[in-house]
Amino acid sequence: MKKILVSLVFVASFMSVYAQSKAEVISKIYPPNPDPSGIAVSSKNRVFLGFPRHADNHKEFALAELVDNKLIPFPNKDFVYPSTKPYQDWLVSPHGIYMDKNDILWVLDDGKRSGIKEIPLGAAKVVAIDIKTKKILHSVIIPKPVLSDDSHYNDLRVDLSHGEKGTVYIANSGFGERYSLVILDVATGKSREILLNHPTTSPEPGFMGFLEGKPLVYDFKKQTFPSGGADGIALSPDQKKLYWTAITGRKLYSISTEVISNFNTSEQEIEKAVKFEGERPACDGLAEDENGSIYFGAFEQQSIVKRKADGKYELLSHDQENYVWPDGLAYRNGYVYVTLGQWNRLPGFNNGKDLRKPPYLVVKIKSE
Repeated sequence: MKKILVSLVFVASFMSVYAQSKAEVISKIYPPNPDPSGIAVSSKNRVFLGFPRHADNHKEFALAELVDNKLIPFPNKDFVYPSTKPYQDWLVSPHGIYMDKNDILWVLDDGKRSGIKEIPLGAAKVVAIDIKTKKILHSVIIPKPVLSDDSHYNDLRVDLSHGEKGTVYIANSGFGERYSLVILDVATGKSREILLNHPTTSPEPGFMGFLEGKPLVYDFKKQTFPSGGADGIALSPDQKKLYWTAITGRKLYSISTEVISNFNTSEQEIEKAVKFEGERPACDGLAEDENGSIYFGAFEQQSIVKRKADGKYELLSHDQENYVWPDGLAYRNGYVYVTLGQWNRLPGFNNGKDLRKPPYLVVKIKSE
């Protein structure tokens, strides 16, 4: 028995070291630079980072490209720093960002600033930027009545197979108790909110999260860790299926893009089309690759976990010291890129004390 135990300890240690050795730190971000969230990577491995203002109403850039380990405001300073211009003319609080197959960078601006309840019209929007020319190709405003101060437009995917110029799918995790998916038609600006406060887009009742050695029970009125509804979102390689997860939950769901891209589909038909894909790690952002695998930032296990197209899971990387809160994920050219924002250490979750420990890391991990 003693030999077996020793062997198990050795194997566990080896697996931990092996997993950790695959992660490469590509950026260490120190204040006054803000805490990163969204991440997107181009076909030529250009890395872009989003810096939202909903948790910290900072005065620095909101979107930047990582060039030679330096953060360069992108596409220009006028567009990414706080401004007195109309809200539709600058990035207020970009959260999720996504790179499509044509190297167009899509930016989801949740429009929310810490300490300000209102999300003004024009602040919440989706912006498409050609990274080669830095030209803004599209700016699609989320209009009322879809726009709500209680919504948190968290992450997005862009389906180029539906709609004249594409269809955008947005996960709304909710600043208040409003959870849903939002659909935008890029060409027409038409919008729709679906699965509003549906069980598949809402926090799972009774959820308990285990963070940095502490069991924490979800309570909307007294939140002790980042929580909410639909958050992580991913698109299948053929763009026929959309996946999503609730940040406060452990279930994976999917739906046909043929169903939700059609604005004539009834809510009842949409609800019937939702498919339960099984359990998964509690997570924040998702990433997907060309083989149909989905990657999860498992915040309880402080790991990056891979779900293959056949539904089987495997550990990709684990780092108990640094993977405090894996947030934004992006896949490109055989690597998974991750921002580590330490969001569970924010003052609002810790009796007013900021427990974050800079630098904020951005890593990339070989996917095998």
